[in-house]
Amino acid sequence: MAYRDKSFTVNIIPHDATRSRREWTISGRKQVVFRFLMALFVLAVLGSAVVLSAGTAEFTRTAALREKNSLLADSLAMARELNRRLDSVELELQEIRNTRSVIENLATAGVSEENNE
Repeated sequence: MAYRDKSFTVNIIPHDATRSRREWTISGRKQVVFRFLMALFVLAVLGSAVVLSAGTAEFTRTAALREKNSLLADSLAMARELNRRLDSVELELQEIRNTRSVIENLATAGVSEENNE
């Protein structure tokens, strides 16, 4: 069985004909380092893809939370408006009570003066 060369050659051929062609033959220790670096590169790309997919899942979760937050903010604004209206109604009722108290005092004052005469 014939010995097979396990090295490989990298050729860079530019589109521009005036520039020179580059060629590298990678074998032996360089080939081991090159394979190790390529494996690291592939793992980095795969890790980036995993992080990106997890990040997009997080964006969808935050979008749902953002929507819920918006609904809660609207609900809070409505509750504050109702609270403001209730406060104004309470002020009106207090004014009515005060007026009624003044009218009752005037009515009882008039009755007691008529009894004294």
